[in-house]
Amino acid sequence: MTEQTKPGAATAAGDTDPHAEALRRYERGYERERENITRAYEDLAFRAGEGQWDEVARRGREDEGRPCLTVDKSSQFVRQVTGDMRQMRPAIKVTPVDDRGSAAVAATILPGLIRYIEQRSDAQAAYFGAVDSQVAAGIGHWRITTEYAGTDTFLQEIGIAPIEDGVSVIWDPDAVLPTREDAAWCFVPVDLSRAAFEARWPDASADALDRTDASVVLADWVDTDRIRVAEYWEKVPAKRRLALMPDGGVDDVTDDAAAEADAVALGARIETRDDHKVMRSLISASEILEGPDEWPGRNIPIVPLIGEEIRIGGRTVRRGVIRTLRDPQRLYNYSISAQAEVIALQPKAPFTGTRKNFEKFVDQWETANSKNWPYLEYEPDPANGGQAPQRVQPAVSSQGIGELLATATGDMSAVTGIYPASLGAASNETSGRAIMARQREGDTGTYVYVDNFARALRRTGRILLDLIPHVYDTARTIRIVGDDGKVDLVRLNEALIDPNGDGIATHVVNDVTVGAYDISIEMGPSFTTARAEARDGMQALMQALGPQAVILADLFASQQDFPLADKIAKRLRTMLPPPIQQAEAAESGELPPPPPPPDPAQQAAAQAEQQKAQIEQMKMQLEAAKLDVEREKIAAELETARIEAASAAAQQAPAGAAPDPRVDQLAAAVDAISAVVVQLVDAVQAMQPPADSPPMPGDAVPAGAPPPMDTANPAFEPPQGGFFAPAEPPQGAPPA
Repeated sequence: MTEQTKPGAATAAGDTDPHAEALRRYERGYERERENITRAYEDLAFRAGEGQWDEVARRGREDEGRPCLTVDKSSQFVRQVTGDMRQMRPAIKVTPVDDRGSAAVAATILPGLIRYIEQRSDAQAAYFGAVDSQVAAGIGHWRITTEYAGTDTFLQEIGIAPIEDGVSVIWDPDAVLPTREDAAWCFVPVDLSRAAFEARWPDASADALDRTDASVVLADWVDTDRIRVAEYWEKVPAKRRLALMPDGGVDDVTDDAAAEADAVALGARIETRDDHKVMRSLISASEILEGPDEWPGRNIPIVPLIGEEIRIGGRTVRRGVIRTLRDPQRLYNYSISAQAEVIALQPKAPFTGTRKNFEKFVDQWETANSKNWPYLEYEPDPANGGQAPQRVQPAVSSQGIGELLATATGDMSAVTGIYPASLGAASNETSGRAIMARQREGDTGTYVYVDNFARALRRTGRILLDLIPHVYDTARTIRIVGDDGKVDLVRLNEALIDPNGDGIATHVVNDVTVGAYDISIEMGPSFTTARAEARDGMQALMQALGPQAVILADLFASQQDFPLADKIAKRLRTMLPPPIQQAEAAESGELPPPPPPPDPAQQAAAQAEQQKAQIEQMKMQLEAAKLDVEREKIAAELETARIEAASAAAQQAPAGAAPDPRVDQLAAAVDAISAVVVQLVDAVQAMQPPADSPPMPGDAVPAGAPPPMDTANPAFEPPQGGFFAPAEPPQGAPPA
């Protein structure tokens, strides 16, 4: 750590007083931004209803008793832009940028932690307070803070807080980036009452500047009842010692001799790099009140939100929506006041006559347009022939005034790019798509504010990523918030101990202290709006899918906003086909769900089919048994025929006698029967399930019943008429 400079001490570079140097920087930055700051405050006053008339014209009309109306139509354009931005919710995506970053930490832990920081500190109030100032005046700011989580703990939390006066922040004029991340210093002024100042710093001087070269810029820092205090952020040059580890990782060993020695022992390469550290001080016009104190991160934790910037040579013009609305709004106020004045004079038609006609009855004639006199008296005057006073036609509303009102209204839309359709007015478009297209044109015209808002949010995310390893650097349980708003508890930086019992940590779970990460922001509709759009899209898709839409039923139910929608979706999810359930379980890392119980009707039908197959199988087995008996019978007859043939041969049959044809017929019949029996046995075996095949859920097999058979195979029948074809007796053989 380098030695910090104390208030009033001299620095090595030129023996410069740090307080004087800070004031000179403030003067330089203010002079660069003087015009933008002045106009920005005028814009805010204009939006509040002040300054919508030229001061000279307003005083003249008021002195004459003429109407001086203010019909503020400019604020609706500001509200339209800020309202669209309030409905948007950024989609945070964190990605690791080195091999030490964890994909799991980047996907879930860090985005959830950032959302938790936003939720805990009510960051929406800070964001949209700056948005209002950005759109109206061209610039707004918020800040990142650190604080203890409670009065009874040493754990710190990160927060996001508003900056009340975003116009007054002074940046380094040499910074050119819209996020001002390249700025070397920054001031955040705040005005305190004299009592509050003296209570917080009782020993500090509350007197005015004693510098002889003090400019008018610093003249308003001290007043009779208030004192200005500025928070002064500065990047101070510093050296860092980095260790390139053998595994490619880089460790910061600055001011840690033990860590550097361990790294060298492991073969790391040590290098010294030029870097900076961020210092914070509180200063008044006369002294440094607090600090300088070192900020744990490397970034000035002030985030600017820029409206529209136009660079003209060496200067920058910054503005918001109000700047271009000033003249059209003033023209509208003048026109509506003129129209009101003309209409107010309609019932006050003047009378013409001579002086003598009215001088005796002045009271009546002066109140002729305010009192209902039953008659009006007058003095005849010979000068006009004794004629009575005549009423003159009153002023008539000019058509030109109406046209001027319409022109002023149209000019407001033209200079902002927000037309009546975007403001909700009826237009020629009738279809939903046409209306949305016209509204989208207005969104495009003001998208510069949305784009700069996203850029500021991305800058905020990077500051948080830089700060998280310094604040959440110990093992602790913390909440993370999902993109749907659901809160989970996770354990950060938890070391897993070697199960062998030697007490060595083998891995750190959810380690947010190592690795480099980057963040991207996508601006989109709020989660509620996204759910509504998802419902509409899924409903159209389900109608197109027809019967197959059942696979989307659980997703459709989960996007509903009525009570028990999540429970209904969970029940519908159990009815999905098993392959989809298994894929969902594998994707979420959960165990696959158990198989659903069988349908009773389907189970009964399966049992009936099984019993039918068993009956058919028994019939076939009976037929096979009959064929076996028939085969044995034929075999016996064949044996008998052979014996008889042998006996006949022994009795010296005459030469040339024909052999007995029944022997061949019996042999052929036995072969045919054997072939059919073999086919039946093969069919029965093919229809039986394998011995190691488990029964299907819900199968009910009667006790003692044979295995089920496939009824699609027809039962084998013996040839029609038996296996013996009728044969004629052989020639020369005696009849049987």
